Amino acid sequence: MRTATATVLAFPREREPQVEASSRARVRLEPTRRGRLLVTTLAFLLGLLVAAAVLLTVDLSSALAGSDESRPTTVTVEAGDTLWGYAEEFAPEGMSEQEFVAEVRSINQLPTGRVTTGQEIELPGQESSSR
Repeated sequence: MRTATATVLAFPREREPQVEASSRARVRLEPTRRGRLLVTTLAFLLGLLVAAAVLLTVDLSSALAGSDESRPTTVTVEAGDTLWGYAEEFAPEGMSEQEFVAEVRSINQLPTGRVTTGQEIELPGQESSSR
């Protein structure tokens, strides 16, 4: 008589999926259209914020306009005033009186060096007027 023996096969246990590090390195993430729009918008807003901070920190308007010395000043001529008197009083340092008078005549388109009472003229490059 022959005896039959039954072979019991063990069921394989369910294994948790193992993710290898090498397979993760090959995963490529691509942003969606909405994601790209969000990143672009954030970059733009950050740029605006930086520009606003720079403009508030640096007094750019006065730097572009130049110093007060380069701005012409309007003066109303009073009785007894002459261009030479204005040159003595208002000529910037380093500019001769003759150059100042020539500049005033050029700016105001005066044919001669005479000015009349009540006339308004512009004086070039003066620091602070005492009038």
